[in-house]
Order: sequence, then C-alpha cells, then structure tokens
Amino acid sequence: MSLTALSAGCLARFSDDEADDSEEPNESDRSDLSPLERWVPASGSSELLFHYRDLTAVRQYEDVLRADVIESVPVLPDGESREFVEQVTDGEPAVDSVCRFGSEGVAGNVVVSGSFDPHAVDADLESAAGDFDVFERDDVSVAVSGETVVVSPADGADLEAILAAGVEGTGRRIDSHGNFAQLTERVGDSAFLWGEYEGSDDGSGAAFSWAFGAETTTYSTVAVYTDADGTDEFEESLADQPDLMVETDGNVGIATKTIPTGEYEYQDPFAERGSQPTELYAGVSLDTNRKPNAVVVMYHSSGTADRVEVRDESGVRVELTEVGQAETIEYESGTSATITVVAVRDGEENVLMTEPVSF
Repeated sequence: MSLTALSAGCLARFSDDEADDSEEPNESDRSDLSPLERWVPASGSSELLFHYRDLTAVRQYEDVLRADVIESVPVLPDGESREFVEQVTDGEPAVDSVCRFGSEGVAGNVVVSGSFDPHAVDADLESAAGDFDVFERDDVSVAVSGETVVVSPADGADLEAILAAGVEGTGRRIDSHGNFAQLTERVGDSAFLWGEYEGSDDGSGAAFSWAFGAETTTYSTVAVYTDADGTDEFEESLADQPDLMVETDGNVGIATKTIPTGEYEYQDPFAERGSQPTELYAGVSLDTNRKPNAVVVMYHSSGTADRVEVRDESGVRVELTEVGQAETIEYESGTSATITVVAVRDGEENVLMTEPVSF
C-alpha cells in the first residue's frame, strides 16, 4: 500500500500561475511541531513506519558523545534521496535533520532540513510551489527550497499532500488520527526517533527515541493502544527492568531511562532502507546489561516480518510478535551462547544479527 494524495483542491494554487503570491505556501509560517507532526499527511495507508535524526543535536553534543557515535550516524538519506540532497548542498554540515516515513515497512518519503540551493538540481524545473521549486525525474518528485528538500517516490505519499501538511498546515495526520497525535506529542525533542503506527483515529503504535543532554541522555519508549487495557501488557512486559521508569496515561504507556551521555551507543533498530526492500527485516535490539545473567530482547518495529524468533544452541528461546514487546532470556552463571535473531514471514527467514554472550 502507498500513501495517496490529498484532494487537489486545497493545493490548486500550486499550479495556478494566476494565483496571488500572498496565498502561495512559504516557509515563513513556523510552528513548534516536530517533523512527524508537521509533514506527515492524513491520506493514504493506515500503516506508517517512520524515523528521524536531528543532526544539529549530534553536533551540539559532539564533545561529550563518543567518537564512534559521531562516525556512525548517517548524515544523508540513502538511495535516490541521497543523490538529490548531495546535489543541492555544498557539504554534509548543510543538513540539519532527516525525517523519513512510509507504509508497510517502506519509509520512502524523505523530508530533509538544512541549507540548500534549488538551482543545483540537474533536472528541468516543472513548477513552483511557493518557496519550493518542483522537479520530476525517474518516477521521483522532488520539492526544494532554501531550507527544505522533500522527496516523494512513485510508491510514496503524493508530493502535494506532503507540502499541504508541512507548509499549509492542512490535511495533517495528527489532526485526523487522534492516537497518532498522542504518540507524536509525547516523543518530545528527540535526537533520534524510530517507530510505527497502524490504524486511523483509534489506531496503535510505538516510538523509541533518544534525547541528548550535556551530562545525561534519556531513552524513551512510548506506546499507544486502541484502548486503555493495552497498557497492562506494556507494564507487564517491562516489569523486570528496574532501570526503566514506567508510567501510563489512559491508553498510552511511557517508559524512560537515563544514562550518561558519554556512554550512549548509536543503534538503528531498522537501518534505513530504500523504497523497495529486498529481504526480510525488523527492528530488534539486544541488551545484556539490564539484568544479571540475562539477555533482554526488545521488538522495535515489524518492518517486513510477521514475527521475530530469538534462538541459541538450544533452539527458539522467544518469539516476538507485537511491536513494543520485550522478552528476557535467562542463563546460568558460567554459560556461553550465541544469540541469533531471525525475521520470519510466510516460511521465509532472514538472520538479522548474531551475537555471542558469556555470563
């Protein structure tokens, strides 16, 4: 499934050469909304995968973050989006943030903020939309202004729908999907964010984020459910993790923990993919530090998998079927094992990671 366009009527003036300039969209209409709240349109598939990275936050705290973290964080989007962004920047520091979203595990739409030169695109100008120049090339639509690049592939959300949400402030998903709004508003100012949402006004989803500080960094897990009963499972799944502070608010569960910023390690739960994934993947993390003689497995996103199996030499130890699910595998002291995480769908399998552990 793909996100489809909003009604063309709200953006009729985008292609109307006679429209009054004062009515055209521009980027002077600022808001305090996060990129997800601002740019994701309401139209299209009910299933949404998203991730975001704030590169200004990384630069702000580069003196306290580990060197390998600075080196590991991708500065540019991947695939065709990377090529377009490279064309309109003089260097990587021109990119301030990257927000990507799409459906069915395909995060095809990209919104990049920074400082750009629209005249550097090696494609014919199709039209103008307020501050944006619009280009079409190889089934990809691109809108470029001095501050933002929006890339919409053929299987993604319609470019006009994204611009309507981000610039006009109309047709936003947060305004029509109440639970999505609940999820995004609780994420806060995050340096890194990954998550997914499925459904309409009463849908469900989860987001996982990191927010940097000069001395400490906060990890958050936020899950929204179709009704308040879902938070019972949220609390139960995290009950054996004493380093997490868990609270609920109606149909929303929130878990947080704080670590020294210098100890933060960068991990992408579902490493950025192009618009056509070639293999099964899902977002999973392993943690051997939360509980003695145990491995804690967290299911961050389903990606293209139906479920995830965690195996060792004794066979399948746990199955993960619900986003936000956390399971603990316990071992005796002196034990060594090799943990293998496998994405599974319709009889197909793909090994996501293999990690030796010793206790």
